[in-house]
Amino acid sequence: MTRRTAPFRLGGRATTAAYPTGPRTTRGAGRRAAATVLLAAAALTGCTATANPDANGGSSAESDLDADCRATKSDAGLEVTLTVSPCPPTGGGAAGTAGVEVKDAEGKAVPGAKVEINPEMPNMKMKGGNQTARPKGDGYEAKLVLGMPGDWRITVTVVPAAGEKSTTAFNLTAKD
Repeated sequence: MTRRTAPFRLGGRATTAAYPTGPRTTRGAGRRAAATVLLAAAALTGCTATANPDANGGSSAESDLDADCRATKSDAGLEVTLTVSPCPPTGGGAAGTAGVEVKDAEGKAVPGAKVEINPEMPNMKMKGGNQTARPKGDGYEAKLVLGMPGDWRITVTVVPAAGEKSTTAFNLTAKD
C-alpha cells in the first residue's frame, strides 16, 4: 500500500501530507444524505398519476373512501367494509387502524374468519406488508401504516371458516 505524497492543494495552500485533512462527514450523516437523495428521486419519478387497475376495476388515483373514511365492496358472496382511522388517512409512518366488517349474503356478520390487510403504493411499487386483523366486536381490526403521503391500495383478504376466499381492494389517498 502506497501513500500519496505528491503536492496537492487543500484550502488554497500546497501540502504534501499523506492524506488531505479537513472536515469529514460521519458515516451516519452520509447515509442520511444518500437516503434523502434516493427518497427525493423516488418521489419525483413516482408523482405521475397513472391508472393502475386494481382487482375490482378501479384506479389508484381515485379514493374509494367516503367522507367518513369508509368503503364497501363485494366479492365471493361476502360484503367487505373497510374503515380507516385516522380520518382522513395520513402518510408518514404513523400507525393507524383499519377496521374490517365482513357480512355474508344475508347481511349477517361472519365470525371466525381469517382477515389480512396488505397496503401497497402501486405508483411507487412499495408494499407495506401483510397485517393480520384481530376480531373486534362484530368485525376485525388491524394496524395500518402508510409509509408516505400519496395513493395507496389496501387489499383485504378474507378466508371464512366455511365458504370461499374473498379478495377485495380499496383505493385511498393518504395526506401529509
